[in-house]
Amino acid sequence: MKTVIVNSQALLILLFFAACTNEPALPDLSTIPWINEYGYNSSELFPIKSGGQVPGPQVKVSVNTEIQYLLIDVNTIDFLVRENTFRDVNFEPQRMSNRISETSEMMFEEGYLHNVSFLNMDFPILYVSMIKRSSVPFRARGIIGRNFLVDGQLTIDMQNKIFAYSANPAVSLRNLTADSNLVDINLKLRNSDHLGILKFYCHINKIKYLATLSARHNTTQISAELAQAITGKTSNRTAVIESLKIGHREFFGIKCEINNDLMTLEPENSEAISSIIGMDVLNQCLWTIDFINGWMVIE
Repeated sequence: MKTVIVNSQALLILLFFAACTNEPALPDLSTIPWINEYGYNSSELFPIKSGGQVPGPQVKVSVNTEIQYLLIDVNTIDFLVRENTFRDVNFEPQRMSNRISETSEMMFEEGYLHNVSFLNMDFPILYVSMIKRSSVPFRARGIIGRNFLVDGQLTIDMQNKIFAYSANPAVSLRNLTADSNLVDINLKLRNSDHLGILKFYCHINKIKYLATLSARHNTTQISAELAQAITGKTSNRTAVIESLKIGHREFFGIKCEINNDLMTLEPENSEAISSIIGMDVLNQCLWTIDFINGWMVIE
C-alpha cells in the first residue's frame, strides 16, 4: 500500500508537469502490476512517445536547455543523433567515420556534446555520433544505444507507454518466472566497446532460428533464405510467418519484409541471423531484458 501511495503522488506531480509542458505523462501506475512485481520505483519509470514514422519507444533527452525525444534501441551500440536535431548546442567535432548499422551504410561526424541528460543520467560531456548521411532513410531524431543500458534491466511496455530502467533491479526475473520462460540472450559484453548484436533463439513455423530485435523497424524482417524456406520463392518482397515463438510467448500470422542483406549483419558468425523482430511484435507484449544476467522475458 505504501508503494502505491508513493507512486500515486509521483504520478500527480508528473501529470501536472505534463499539462504545463505538453509532454507525455505516465498513466495510473497502480493499475499496472508489473511495476511492483519487477521492483521498479517511480524514479525508474519514464513516459514514452511513439507512432508515425518512429514506431519505437522514444524518451526525453535534454542537451543544455533543449529537449528532444530520442529512440531507445538495444541493437544500437552508442548514442546517435541526426544532424541538426539539437540546433543551439555546442558540438565539438573530432573525426569522420563510416559504419554499417543494421544493413544501412551511415556516415558520422563524431564529437562531444555538453550537458546531456536522459533516464536519470547526467553527462557534463558525452561523445556522440552525428549522422551526416544514411543509405536508408533514418526517421528517428536520434538513438540511445545499449552502452547506456547494459549495466541494468529494462522493461518496455508499449501498451501503457512506459519505459523502465534500473541499474539495481530489486527483483530477479528468475524469482518471478519459471526457467522455461527465460530467453537467453547472447551479447559480447566482455568487450570494452560492447560490440556485437543482441541475439536469441526463436521458433519460426516450429523450426529453430537465430534472431535479433530492433525498435528501428516497424515490421519484422526475415532473410531471403528463410523466406525461401517458408514460401519456396525468392522473388517476393514479403512473406507471412504462420507462427513465431519466443520463450513461452507465441505470435501468429506475422507479415514480414524480406531483407536480402540481413545475413550480412554478422558475416563472421557461423550461424547467421535469420530475423529482425520489429515493433509489430514488440507492440503486442511486455519485454524485459536483464543485461546483467543475460536473459529476457516476454509476457
